[in-house]
Amino acid sequence: MSLISVRAIGKSFGSQTVLADVGFEVSGGEKIGLIGQNGTGKTTLLNIIYGLEGVDTGELIGLDDITIGYLTQHSDLEEGKTLLETALRPTGHLGSLAKKVAYLEQKLEASKGLEPDVVEQISRDYAKALEDFASSGGYGHPSKAEAALEMLGFTKRNFQTKVGNLSGGERTKARLVNLILEAEGVDLLLLDEPTNHLDIETTEWLEDYLAKLPGAIVMVSHDRYLLDKIVTKVVEIEAGGSAIYGGNYSDFLEKKAFEFESQQSRYKKQQKEVRRQKEMIEFMHRIYRFKSIHKTQQKKLDKIDRPMDHAQKLKLNFGKAEKSGKDTVDAKAVVKEFDGRTIIGKCDFRIEKGDRVGLIGPNGSGKTTLIRMLMGELKPTSGQLKVSKGTTIGYYAQDQDGLIRSNTVIQEIRKEKKDASEEWVRTFLGKFFFRGKDVYKKVFALSGGERARLAIAKLLLANHNLLILDEPTNYLDLYAKASVESALLDYEGTTIIISHDRALLDNVVDNIFELSDGALKTYAGNYSSYRKQKGKAGLSKGGDLYEVTKTFTDWKQKKKFKQGQKIRIPEGEMANYEWAIENKFIVKRKG
Repeated sequence: MSLISVRAIGKSFGSQTVLADVGFEVSGGEKIGLIGQNGTGKTTLLNIIYGLEGVDTGELIGLDDITIGYLTQHSDLEEGKTLLETALRPTGHLGSLAKKVAYLEQKLEASKGLEPDVVEQISRDYAKALEDFASSGGYGHPSKAEAALEMLGFTKRNFQTKVGNLSGGERTKARLVNLILEAEGVDLLLLDEPTNHLDIETTEWLEDYLAKLPGAIVMVSHDRYLLDKIVTKVVEIEAGGSAIYGGNYSDFLEKKAFEFESQQSRYKKQQKEVRRQKEMIEFMHRIYRFKSIHKTQQKKLDKIDRPMDHAQKLKLNFGKAEKSGKDTVDAKAVVKEFDGRTIIGKCDFRIEKGDRVGLIGPNGSGKTTLIRMLMGELKPTSGQLKVSKGTTIGYYAQDQDGLIRSNTVIQEIRKEKKDASEEWVRTFLGKFFFRGKDVYKKVFALSGGERARLAIAKLLLANHNLLILDEPTNYLDLYAKASVESALLDYEGTTIIISHDRALLDNVVDNIFELSDGALKTYAGNYSSYRKQKGKAGLSKGGDLYEVTKTFTDWKQKKKFKQGQKIRIPEGEMANYEWAIENKFIVKRKG
């Protein structure tokens, strides 16, 4: 049963068209992943569904009959507020109503001298806003907030603690309070990057919580594992339009790859025909001087576009690593204290040339402190931390603090390449989607994704043999994340990555360093291997694992399966594979 229907939505801001023809259905209890490159209008679409933005064309059906919660990606904590005050802050629908009540209160207070009928209208609006606030649970909010805090493991004695005095892990949990309150009892929950600022442990708690919610969810996220575990349908926003794919994110990638192969095949056939027609047009033009036909046909042929492979949109290369010693980093009994408090206890580790290390741990566990010691910005309180002679370090800061806010994009690149021609710099920046007037944008005017791309661009200009990357995939869309992974796999130097991106940690690193409660533990292997060693359940990839026993083509799904290929089949997609399973083309495997 359809909960809401998004029909041919179009939205422009000035001369810029963001959405042109977007449409999809949301059924009761359905979990939808809304994906697309940064800047394609995903957040705008959520704002439209919630009612914060109007539409230029199209319509939304069903909104009047349901309750909606909305958690935006900007939910920073105020240092001076208590934990309970933070939880009591109305958000989403309740927050909008609270703002409306406050606004009308101010209008009433300033209504002296206004016409009586105007004051009466303001009074009616104020009364209606109070009624809506009360009926939406506004006055029951404190008890709900306390219950949500207790669900996250806080006790009543924590409620009056100032946010500024909370530990990193407690702050992380505090950010989830508003989400829990938004999700309670709504028919549809809208989420915009819900895992921003969350550590891995809390992200996995959130996954389980969202999976059990009875209501429908439409979620914008760049967390690939979250999308795999939660969503049952993917809506991709591209070039102002939308495309719908059943299944989770892994299923989307498979279907997208099949689409691309089909488009490539059609494109090659078209090109043969294009060459034949061009030869004919040139002949007719040369012999018979058919100029108008020549121009018209040429325009038609020029409109045939090459299909775009999204996984290859951002081509990155982290350069050729300079030679370094065998042991890049060697730590013995390293301790770091601040004001008598131990941040990092005695830790011993060795990072050898070519190692790819994933550094994980709760927020506030000391990861950044360890990195600053590696870079020589801090000294250990005791112990030895040795970086091999000849090691050159390239550092990517998650807040991009190496960028000068008043500089333009092109000025930032020229700092690293003073002798490069403008043509070379523009070509280089074009690889990072900075084209035309974009190269003259000031750093302070860039979006989070644009700043991330610029910081990575600067890092690529130097041939470092040790890369230290602090949350390198934050702010990047799913396509750019895949490109960063590919570049890191090709890089021959040593890499240390601080990240909450489990897909990155699974696909790139070969060692996990876990910092927790001041202790450092090391684990061989990627993130999934680390989980097994810790005795945790394997990461959900969205369904049971099957293996293809015979090569076959499923014409219904327009998919080709090769012998030995392993696929995961979500419960909601089983009907599509019944024939193959019954005929033993696909066999269930453990894993």
